[in-house]
Amino acid sequence: MLINLYQKEMKLFSFKSILILCLFCIGSQNVYSQQRRLINYTEIGALLQHTNSLNNNSEFNGFRTRTGVTKIIDGHFGLGIALGTDNYRKASGSNYNTLPITINAAYYLKSDLSGLRGDVYGGYAVKLFNNFNRGLTAGAGISYAFYINNGLNLGIQTGYNYQKIDFPPTFIENGFNMGSFRLGLGITFK
Repeated sequence: MLINLYQKEMKLFSFKSILILCLFCIGSQNVYSQQRRLINYTEIGALLQHTNSLNNNSEFNGFRTRTGVTKIIDGHFGLGIALGTDNYRKASGSNYNTLPITINAAYYLKSDLSGLRGDVYGGYAVKLFNNFNRGLTAGAGISYAFYINNGLNLGIQTGYNYQKIDFPPTFIENGFNMGSFRLGLGITFK
């Protein structure tokens, strides 16, 4: 009962946070708004398991996709939201799929968004279909973007990703936690 209440509160908090961030990004109109811009980024990559809370020494490796929208607040800092998929596969053949919705923050060393960037994100993976698992997700990383032209950067990324896999209340187990290193390639449309 308490776990169900906690899960409902986490979902409600996640959706409220995303809504507030969207309203903030859309509604921040003032004299400086022409200097602010919206960018889109897409990432594909691998999730290489570092740790998990299962007692059976299972190893997971995964495939990750993300697409997001970030509002550049000043020349170096951005806030945004992202939607993605993570597919974790055990060596035994079973797999876990997640559909994370996250709030992201990024700091760019250069105002043209090339070079080094640091990012943090957190959110919740929702259970949209029967073959998707839900749970808290968070992470941080660094990337390096190569300037292609005024509207495009290509980048390489690395970082750490935390994922909690929550099982339905009918399961005997409570779920498990997983930590993974992420390696990816990204494209930024600015």
